Amino acid sequence: MKRLLFITLVAISLFTVSCTKESGNANIMTVDFNVQSGEWVQYGTSGQEGFGYAVDLDFPEITNNVIENGMVTLYIKRDNVWTSVPFNYFYQSNDGINYEGGYFYSMKPGVFSIDYYESDHYTQNPGNQIFRLVIVQPI
Repeated sequence: MKRLLFITLVAISLFTVSCTKESGNANIMTVDFNVQSGEWVQYGTSGQEGFGYAVDLDFPEITNNVIENGMVTLYIKRDNVWTSVPFNYFYQSNDGINYEGGYFYSMKPGVFSIDYYESDHYTQNPGNQIFRLVIVQPI
């Protein structure tokens, strides 16, 4: 019994020592911006898969270090509520056909891209939209 108690205490001691919490530091930057209707660029062929709209934005704050070690998150403002992207929603057309639309994003150093699509392959320009980009830069 003493041996079992000793082994349990040693195990708890080792676990406690090995599970120390590390704290890191980071700079967090939040940027709110508008994408106007005329800034969206059409890509693909209307009526075919892959048709949509995109915008490429210059963000020198998005560095290799941010991509590899930090974090970038995008939000869209809809009805005065910030919703995280990727964001999908569902429609029903006037003729009763169900389809979905959505936003997604990608990035490379210095460039942040937002795409919009509708699953019926007749994507409409998403118009003026308000976004929030949160960039976590590791120190």
